Amino acid sequence: MAHPITETLQELDNAIRQRFDPLGFFEGPNGSFATGRVPAVAPQAHLCWRYAGLDEAGIEAAENSAGRYIPEPYKALLRHMNGARFLGVSLLGEIGGSVDRSGIGIGQPVSIRYQNIIGRPDYIPNGHLGIGAINGEWFSQGHLYLTTTGEVELYNARCDLIGKRWPSLVAFFNEEMNRRFTLYEPNGSKKSGAKHIPGDTEDWEQLAEAAKAKLRGDGFIKKIMNRLTPQ
Repeated sequence: MAHPITETLQELDNAIRQRFDPLGFFEGPNGSFATGRVPAVAPQAHLCWRYAGLDEAGIEAAENSAGRYIPEPYKALLRHMNGARFLGVSLLGEIGGSVDRSGIGIGQPVSIRYQNIIGRPDYIPNGHLGIGAINGEWFSQGHLYLTTTGEVELYNARCDLIGKRWPSLVAFFNEEMNRRFTLYEPNGSKKSGAKHIPGDTEDWEQLAEAAKAKLRGDGFIKKIMNRLTPQ
């Protein structure tokens, strides 16, 4: 019996294709596709990229890459699609062999090693699985984690703040992807004033700018100290 997330993702595939195919699309093998061409951004830029799903060997490889147990909802997602980039939401996948399954031109997802092995803050609970990210307007970003109880939590990428929580992966797709459809004009451009990151995240852009400024300042001080230190 198929997992409930599979039906949700099939409906999402259909909705995305119906909405954005008129702007331009191309298809690869095993269900992979890119749709919503926006040449004003770049000649081959598209709003949505969906990568071919994994077989059981691929699922095992993804779990090894993540270095932690992948709960069944995300395993079911990876069987359906090996990650994706949908309207500013990036979903992580297994990069080994993914180009072969999706074909030339489709590419591959961001590796599931990120947020799990690489770039994982100490404050993220050990049982949480990093599954993706949502980009802000300029500098901010939220990281998505699937909890051991099946919830999806959106953490600030730079500090221990949770901006939003969904009761399940199905609820995340039903709510957030429907919201994201409303952010775009018929020509594929993003509407003015669109809220990029959902939830209690109004100050995340300012937090990101402050963190970036501090990083620049720390780098400058380090450079000066290195010059003052006798060789």
